[in-house]
Amino acid sequence: MLKHFLGNGPNWYIYTIIGFLIFNVIAYYTLGPTLTSWIIIGEFIFTLAMALKCYPLISGGLLAIQVLALNLTTPEHSYQEVEQNLEVILLLMFMVAAIYFMKPLLMFIFSKVLPE
Repeated sequence: MLKHFLGNGPNWYIYTIIGFLIFNVIAYYTLGPTLTSWIIIGEFIFTLAMALKCYPLISGGLLAIQVLALNLTTPEHSYQEVEQNLEVILLLMFMVAAIYFMKPLLMFIFSKVLPE
């Protein structure tokens, strides 16, 4: 089952996300909801930063579901935020997807040494 968890991501990334999910529950009960919320925002930014290594939308979705499960927000508030920011969310999703699927081309373009 672990082989199929989070798709074709590297093992270190899969274990990091699993660690985040476990740590967030512990942090919620020890550090409180406010600090845990800020930690989860940092974790979500980490998943976006790893867009060239693995597809981050699945892991970001897992973090969002955990936020709802820990009662850090309500489903109604989440729906309202998505409704207000749908354009930005779609732009981010397509931008991350384009970077991920165009990785070989981007690596070729940006690593090509230009003659002097």
